[in-house]
Amino acid sequence: MKFRITAVSDKGCVRDSNEDMVLVGKKLIRDGRLQGAVELGKDNPIFIVAVADGMGGANAGEVASQMVLEMLREGLYGLETDLDDEALKTAITSLCLDTHQRVLHAGMADPAKRGMGATLVGLFYYDSRLFLINAGDSRLYRFRNDTLMQVSHDHSLRQLSGNSDTPSNVIINSFGGGKAFYVDIEIASKKVLEGDIFLLCSDGVSDMLSDEEIEEVLAKEGFEDALLEASKDKGGEDNISYVMIEVSNAEER
Repeated sequence: MKFRITAVSDKGCVRDSNEDMVLVGKKLIRDGRLQGAVELGKDNPIFIVAVADGMGGANAGEVASQMVLEMLREGLYGLETDLDDEALKTAITSLCLDTHQRVLHAGMADPAKRGMGATLVGLFYYDSRLFLINAGDSRLYRFRNDTLMQVSHDHSLRQLSGNSDTPSNVIINSFGGGKAFYVDIEIASKKVLEGDIFLLCSDGVSDMLSDEEIEEVLAKEGFEDALLEASKDKGGEDNISYVMIEVSNAEER
């Protein structure tokens, strides 16, 4: 399986700083853009792409998003390569719980970082399988046959209540966000097909653009950078970060 990847992290049009951060493989990105390709298989059985959206006063959100991605990177690339699904989910859950505790305690130990936290959405390739890792309201979408589908579930009050009038930015779960914490770990797609596009994004994209508008962007030429432009055209009120993964040489599993 081959991934062609475009990753973007931008502060947007309103915010003074960028609290988002993106992870592609072992590379962290903030205020930048990365494009490249990676071949995955027996010689390269582990690969992670992720978006973390930091929250907190001063620069605390930046600290939290970086902490989460650094710990995720260290833990996932340190996994054994022969785990079955249940053992893998147990290992990732343990890693995420440990990461949550460290972010929480770091915020409690420093008044300047009190209340810091971060959402996370990740797409994890492990031994020919693709897993979603999700805590918060950053999103994973799949674009197939000109149709966009949200794969992840928002950990938000709106999603929990089912009331579309509830503000979309009220998050009920995040790394460092309180004593209660959980993480979704599940197969991202039962089948991965040639030409599939997976999109991971912070709410700086999904709050600015409807699913229909994102779908329209992905159906056009030059969509890799058009998503940033479209988010800014709608106001760019938050940091804008996303990773697009175009799949080729799919193993259809």
